[in-house]
Amino acid sequence: MEQNLKISKLSQSITDSELKPAFIPFIVAGYPDMESTKDLLKLFQNKGAAAIELGLPFSDPLADGHVIQQAANESLKNGTNVENIFELLEGIKHEITTPIIIFTYFNLVLHYGLDNFINRAKECNIAGLIVPDLPYEESDELRNLCNKADLDLIMLVAPTSGKERIEMISKVSKGFIYMVSSTGVTGVRSSFSESLREVLKIIKNTVNLPVAVGFGVSENEHIKELSKMNVQGAIVGSAIIKVISEYKENKKLLLNKVSEFIDVLYQG
Repeated sequence: MEQNLKISKLSQSITDSELKPAFIPFIVAGYPDMESTKDLLKLFQNKGAAAIELGLPFSDPLADGHVIQQAANESLKNGTNVENIFELLEGIKHEITTPIIIFTYFNLVLHYGLDNFINRAKECNIAGLIVPDLPYEESDELRNLCNKADLDLIMLVAPTSGKERIEMISKVSKGFIYMVSSTGVTGVRSSFSESLREVLKIIKNTVNLPVAVGFGVSENEHIKELSKMNVQGAIVGSAIIKVISEYKENKKLLLNKVSEFIDVLYQG
């Protein structure tokens, strides 16, 4: 088994989380607005999130389902861009101690400039980066920049990946392994792919990084199922954004309802 000699803050936070599996929420920056984004980040920290994924809105989000696409479109219409997201993150970097992960498509990083993007992320105390449309074969340059900046580049493993590819991706990923629960885009699902257990076994026999499962985690039964499989992290996105969409006109109620959803998700 590959051993990671240096345990990152992100890996440690997931491993040490009191919630099992560790709670890793996902939201779209600027949805429904920037002030709500800031309030939600604080709420997630207070609710015991081990890490927080913050999605940068993009016009062509290939890995995202309808719910997240709608949120991204609305955020873009509100004028959200990479720079004002970094400004928000820089403004709260001393308040939010929970590791923040930026989830972005590669075109946004390329347009901003790889060096500039990584340097700006480091200035804002960002812990990790997820780029779902960046394949392993083309990730060397960004991975090297992330390594120099002590930023975890988190790679995705899919149920359809062969054993050799799963091992290759697992060995270069940092922070944790993002295990896609089933084929297709993000969105609420009733169950996980049948091949999930086998892929988890391959990953755990390859590296000693935490594994977090995303794409479809949306209810208490999913959390219990992942816990039985000894999955260390649960990434919850579309289900949270659905709650935000329902209550976005009432900011106080929005935060209360998201808080209630998390309580139900981890009850029992």
